[in-house]
Amino acid sequence: MKKAVFVILFAFLISAVSKAQMYTDFTLPDIDGNDVTLSKVLENSKGVMVGFWATWCTPCKEEMKKLQEVYSKYKDQGFEYIAISIDNQKSTAKVKSFITAQNYDFKVCLDPEKRIFESFGGKDEVPYSLMINKNKEIVALHIGFKTGDEVKIEEEIKSMLGIK
Repeated sequence: MKKAVFVILFAFLISAVSKAQMYTDFTLPDIDGNDVTLSKVLENSKGVMVGFWATWCTPCKEEMKKLQEVYSKYKDQGFEYIAISIDNQKSTAKVKSFITAQNYDFKVCLDPEKRIFESFGGKDEVPYSLMINKNKEIVALHIGFKTGDEVKIEEEIKSMLGIK
């Protein structure tokens, strides 16, 4: 009996992990009301980091600040960054003013129903970020952020872009 429970639990865990690792195409509105489609962004880049965040999340804000620097450094070499806000309908109005105040120039989209977030395996914790290569493979996953994590993220970006 214990073995059967273990096998079922193990199968469930494998399923949950693999779900988080699956590529899902999406189209979401950006903060200006324009549609952004992941597959189209990938067609014109060497790889994309998709980061889910919220205005109430302090680690998210820190990650975005650090990733603006990294994005500026690698955007001309084929790197794209899409920050997807999971703020609810009430707080989405804060998103554009926050992004504008910070002078961020990467793509920022809205997912107030958290459909895309959940389709990539997101649960409750943000920031939740995925690195997706040109072949639509998820090559890295990050949950949470603390200062210094940007060093590892930059190394993953360089690897994805083929930079030594």
